[in-house]
Amino acid sequence: MEQVLNTHNEQKLIKRLRGLPPQQLNEIIQFIDFIVERRREETAAGKAHDLKRSILDLRGRGRGEQLVKKLLRSRREDQRHDERK
Repeated sequence: MEQVLNTHNEQKLIKRLRGLPPQQLNEIIQFIDFIVERRREETAAGKAHDLKRSILDLRGRGRGEQLVKKLLRSRREDQRHDERK
C-alpha cells in the first residue's frame, strides 16, 4: 500500500523539513520509522491471526473426525454386543 507523493505535496514536505532544526528532524525520522514498524506489525499480526484461525479450524475438524470414528466404533461394539444376546 505504498503511496507516491505528487510533486506539489513532495515540495511542501521538503520545504517544511528544511525549516526544522536538526533535533526535530530526528524526531520526524523516528516518527516515520515508528509508523512503518507499526504497519509491519499490524500486517504480521493480521497474517498470524489468519494462520491461527486456520490452525484452529483444522484442529476443530480433526476433533470432529475423531469423534465420528469413536461413534462408529462404539456403534459397531453395540451391534456386536446385541448380536451376542
